[in-house]
Amino acid sequence: MSFKQRFNALREQVNIRLYDSRDFVLGALSRLSFLVALSTIVSLIIFHGYQLTEEQNQTIGLIVRASIGYYLVKFIIEIIYDFHPWAFIKARRWEAMLMVFLLIDILTINLQGVELLSLLGDAIGVSSLQSGFVLLLQFYVMIIVFLEFGKVGERLPDFNLSPPSLLIISFIILIALGTTLLMLPEMTAGAEALDFVTALFTSISASCVTGLSLIDISTVLSFKGQIIVMILMQLGGLNIISFAALFAILRGGFGMRQQNFMSENLGESMQQSGKLVGAIFRLTLTIELFGAVALGLVWFPHFDSLGNTMFHSIFHSISAFNNAGFSLFSDSLATPGAAYLPNVHWIIAVLIVLGGIGFGTLSDVLAQPWRKQSVVRSWRGLRLGTKIGLSVAGILLVVGGAVFALTLSFDGNVGTHLSHSFFQSITARTAGFNTIDIGAMAMPALLMMIFLMFIGGGSGSTAGGIKTSTFALVFLSAAATIRGKKDINLYKNKIPWELMNRAFAVFLFAIVFIFLGIFTLTILEPEMAFLELAFEQVSAFCTVGLSTGITADLSFGSKVVIMLSMLVGRVGTLTLAFALSGARPESNAFTYPKGNMHVG
Repeated sequence: MSFKQRFNALREQVNIRLYDSRDFVLGALSRLSFLVALSTIVSLIIFHGYQLTEEQNQTIGLIVRASIGYYLVKFIIEIIYDFHPWAFIKARRWEAMLMVFLLIDILTINLQGVELLSLLGDAIGVSSLQSGFVLLLQFYVMIIVFLEFGKVGERLPDFNLSPPSLLIISFIILIALGTTLLMLPEMTAGAEALDFVTALFTSISASCVTGLSLIDISTVLSFKGQIIVMILMQLGGLNIISFAALFAILRGGFGMRQQNFMSENLGESMQQSGKLVGAIFRLTLTIELFGAVALGLVWFPHFDSLGNTMFHSIFHSISAFNNAGFSLFSDSLATPGAAYLPNVHWIIAVLIVLGGIGFGTLSDVLAQPWRKQSVVRSWRGLRLGTKIGLSVAGILLVVGGAVFALTLSFDGNVGTHLSHSFFQSITARTAGFNTIDIGAMAMPALLMMIFLMFIGGGSGSTAGGIKTSTFALVFLSAAATIRGKKDINLYKNKIPWELMNRAFAVFLFAIVFIFLGIFTLTILEPEMAFLELAFEQVSAFCTVGLSTGITADLSFGSKVVIMLSMLVGRVGTLTLAFALSGARPESNAFTYPKGNMHVG
């Protein structure tokens, strides 16, 4: 009998002996996992949020070690109880690789007294990686907890919630967690913790990738607080539901039901939804990594350490790609010294553009064989939405840059003036960074910026606004009506009226909500200029984050209006689009006679 046959016979005997206890053991492990994950997360929050004694730190370390040991034992038991252990390991290969790395690290620590992350920290000069065994274990625990979170992604369809409802709930949960964390004492650089309103405002702004802030996060927040803001930007920009789907994929639990659910969420076909989820994270990590490296190379001579350079580079790369607009400099990119560098401005601008044109558009562009065929033929191979998004984005960039070049004050240097003009044209499309003082801009420039903020970025992107596709369809419809055309044709495609109705619904919803917000702000802030209030409201609803400088001076009621606008602006238009995209049965049994009236 061969080794394989003997092994299969042994496995069969083991399966028979363990079969009766299989459901009980695996069920108990699953239930216990939730308690272990919850206790570990609470312990880590206490560890990082408060000043603790040495004994309390040791207790936290014990809890983290115990959780690591539990997950390691749990994974081994699951392999033993599985009928096909090799298939189980293959399906959960990421978790298996983590467990193998953990075992190797435990052996090196106990046999050689060496921590792998400490070696890495010594090699690159980053002291934060050398803070001991507890930090090392925290790193492992968070990855394992995130993989456990993949169970939620597997069960998303079981919640019996529509994608719009689940989207809103996910943002509310994210905002609540962010607020709680930002209120902890260790999240601020000073002696006092953030009050509830300030923490809530900051959490909403970061989660909704807006960038408006009541405080200067570069001086008020500690390193830990800035990390929380960075995480909120990443989770909010990419949509927390997509993260749940990603971890479900990593656990091997992304089946047909999950594909169907995510197709509704992403607005893609079932076949494309699973691929797009993976592509979103591959593109995001790749672009943010290259952006951070590019910023680091420019900034390195201006910072005192490699660790400081790395953190600033990673933070601004994530903020720019997610179109969040948060900066670790008091005056954003207009700060003299490290921030005020032309190369930095254009690296940030490229990240903003890539994050704002949409993941579907990026994937479609990268899928074309540009090197193997002509540009014209590759352009023809793009999807209709990609062509519209790229065309409108290019037109708005040129028109906005030209308008700003004519309306911004001239500083005597043509190159610098044009650089500032086109950067403002890019950042106004929901990015929130600025290289000049927004409050000092003339009225024509502010009006142009409001127009660009209202349009926003591409569909399926990290940007806000009504989106370039919505603006294009509304504009084309108006042009077709004026020219007396019945149908709207674009790139040899007929635009269906169902799509036009959705565009008009999103456009009208945005107009009405912005108007109501401005109306309320004028009542609550009678002493402030109308244009400043209108700019603030459009910036909040369109999740831009640019401000004329009045955010911190707003009353409590006005802050509530701005916070609600940021949340509704981030999920409102998406929710409305999802709701309208749902198929509803229509009755064709009868039709009403056509009505007629004067319009205009």
